[in-house]
Amino acid sequence: MMSGHEFGGGCLCGGVKLKVKGNPLTAGICHCESCRKWHAAPFNTWALWRNESVEITQGEDLLQGYDSVSSHRFWCGNCGSGLLNRKPHGGTVVYAMVLAESGYKHDPSCHIHCDESVYEVKDGLPHYVDLPEKWGGLGETVLA
Repeated sequence: MMSGHEFGGGCLCGGVKLKVKGNPLTAGICHCESCRKWHAAPFNTWALWRNESVEITQGEDLLQGYDSVSSHRFWCGNCGSGLLNRKPHGGTVVYAMVLAESGYKHDPSCHIHCDESVYEVKDGLPHYVDLPEKWGGLGETVLA
């Protein structure tokens, strides 16, 4: 882990490396179909950062991308690791926490998009049908 409020991370093959500074705005666990497909996993652990907090330090030329209305997703073109999800509105980046160097920890605050869940996690955190109200969602929770 890097010193202070910085940490590094990167893709499986090591071709792309990132540095993240400061503390995330929030962190959570997403169960949406898009995240599940992107990470080939039952859910995605993520943290939300301001754009200026995330720096690609190596391998920017390896990045491949896919754009949708709500996301600009980037992955390593060599190994396929999902790396970043830049949000076109709000100046933020979603960083998949599985890419962080060992030793970095930031506890999730909630589960989101649980209406699309394929795997139930019972951890005592709020489980939102879509998103919390403060993030533009319905704010409805489901029991887990």
